[in-house]
Amino acid sequence: MYVSPTPWTPSLLHAESGGQSPRRNVVVPLFDGMATDRTVEFAASLAEEWDGDVVLVNPVVRPSGTQFDGSDELLDEHRKTAERVLRTSLGPNTGVETRGTARVGRSLSAIVGETSNDVSAGAVVIDDRVSATQSNPLGRNVSARLACTVDCDVLTVGGSHASKTISSVLVPVSGGPHSGLAVDVARYVAQAHGAWVELLHVIETDADDRERAAAEEYVAAARDRLGEFENVDTWILEADDSTDTIIEQSKYYDVTVMGAPQKGRLREFVFGSTIGEVRSSAHNTVVTVERPHERDSLLSRWL
Repeated sequence: MYVSPTPWTPSLLHAESGGQSPRRNVVVPLFDGMATDRTVEFAASLAEEWDGDVVLVNPVVRPSGTQFDGSDELLDEHRKTAERVLRTSLGPNTGVETRGTARVGRSLSAIVGETSNDVSAGAVVIDDRVSATQSNPLGRNVSARLACTVDCDVLTVGGSHASKTISSVLVPVSGGPHSGLAVDVARYVAQAHGAWVELLHVIETDADDRERAAAEEYVAAARDRLGEFENVDTWILEADDSTDTIIEQSKYYDVTVMGAPQKGRLREFVFGSTIGEVRSSAHNTVVTVERPHERDSLLSRWL
């Protein structure tokens, strides 16, 4: 069983055993000069827990083979736009330091990757609108591309319903490669807002003893990962369809946090994605998380 070596580790990918990662800042990329308030506020919650800064980057994309004909005035305008978004989203009394910047690069992923490295980011928080707009059905979306570019965690904030307050967080747990990070992020959010965490695993109604035992292991591993965090419940629910169940349960929580899809893009296009269905149909804010390079499932240290 794996338990985080410190109560608050911004990114286990960058944390040595017994120590805390120096990567505490959070980068938020804008798209068309915009980002939703909930995305910026979510980034601020992480930065506050990590004692870091929020950095909004407004990208100026210069495709390969083209010359940048912009000027210092253009970059300054983009920087001021980023600063204006910060002021609008967080107001003057935020508890974290904030910065707005503008960067030129050949792609959004390259710009965000460079920025995250320069500011030692522990996470990139991206608005789901950016990821959806910048992808195609058979190609990788922005979140997946960023996971190959940045050296920090990638979190996507979306969902068709925006929660105004955060008092409860739903975490559907499984053995997926990013399930451990999902539990970590749920704790960050809950601690920042004084919220409750619900760890849920769904099994089929006709599940055999082996599957039921595995369900117990999943929720036990998730609970152990939370360490001394006390505002938590665990729940194993029997249902015929896990996706529909998660969507139904989202009515009773302000945020749902899930690990990124495990399927390849072609398989996801043909057979569908649980994440995509939850994000489009859930009744709250949906946060998907992905840890580059390292695959950190709840049971990876058990097996």
